[in-house]
Amino acid sequence: MRDWLYQVTGKAWIALLIGIGILGWAAYAQFKASSDTHGTAVEDLVAKSGTIVSGSEITETTKRRRGGSTTRHYFVLDAKVADGSTEKWRVDYAVGRQKLEPLIDEAVEVRVDPSDHNLVYEVKLKGQPVVSLADVQKIMENKDKAAASSATDKGTLIVGAVALLLGIGGLVLRRKLREGAVAEEAATA
Repeated sequence: MRDWLYQVTGKAWIALLIGIGILGWAAYAQFKASSDTHGTAVEDLVAKSGTIVSGSEITETTKRRRGGSTTRHYFVLDAKVADGSTEKWRVDYAVGRQKLEPLIDEAVEVRVDPSDHNLVYEVKLKGQPVVSLADVQKIMENKDKAAASSATDKGTLIVGAVALLLGIGGLVLRRKLREGAVAEEAATA
């Protein structure tokens, strides 16, 4: 029985790592949601201008090998820029179709994040903001808060704490079993 318990407690480090991982993920999600910056920093955005040629609504579904799938919705605006080429600018789905439809065949100025598939942070039509930077940052903040609430719900925190405690308890028990076995061997020798 003691050998079996010794073997089982040898895997306690796995529970310890899982507990640390879950609690670390929850702490990071909470930190990110409470940070001042949501999305890309303003100085990293690139100003561009062009005429919106067309727009489309995209739905991406990503299936995982084990378990569920994730679905992302966003809009893509095809814009003809000054050099004659066409660029695709991605707009968050929460901005809404009603703000984007009037932009078709109009010359606009945008601020995009080139490191995030040209995600649009601001759109101006004739100098007037249609999609403001503050609105997009508020959308990003709401997404961060939603991710933090799922990462820090009671069930997740309880599972992380239980895994952490099982890992610590298993390692302590394994050490005591080993010390007991060494003391027993020393007594018989």
